[in-house]
Amino acid sequence: MNASNQVMKTTRASPRRRAGARGFTLIELLVVIAILGILGTLVLKNVLGYIDEAKQKAAKDKVDNIDQQLQMYKRKHNELPRDLRTLLDPDPLNNGDPWVQPESLVDPWDNPIDLKTDEKNQFEVISYGDNKIQDGFGLEYGLNRDIGSKHPLEPPKDVSGGR
Repeated sequence: MNASNQVMKTTRASPRRRAGARGFTLIELLVVIAILGILGTLVLKNVLGYIDEAKQKAAKDKVDNIDQQLQMYKRKHNELPRDLRTLLDPDPLNNGDPWVQPESLVDPWDNPIDLKTDEKNQFEVISYGDNKIQDGFGLEYGLNRDIGSKHPLEPPKDVSGGR
């Protein structure tokens, strides 16, 4: 029996060796969690920046499209519509089609796109952006600014040379 006890003692690991082989220390885990947190913050910040930039570009594209449709509407009707919803109605001067689709009149932040006109025959198509208030600045000032297009409407030029 003495020989078998000796065999058992030699195959059993010491308590120190078992504790060290079980896993990572608390400090190692905290360091890894801190590194993952820093990397996650950097990645999230970059991804959210691209989402905001994409929304701005989409809003600018919608504003530009409505601006072009308003210019064509003005040339056909010799007046601006009082409201952008007028562009949703089928128009005989546009082959019976509406000038824009309903989704075109809502910006990426789910705000309605607005039309402002003045007595000088100028108009402005505005997406108020993320902050939902008019502040008079364009896209180049960042996400919290409205996106708009303001210009005088010019009558169509006579391409025939005035004959």
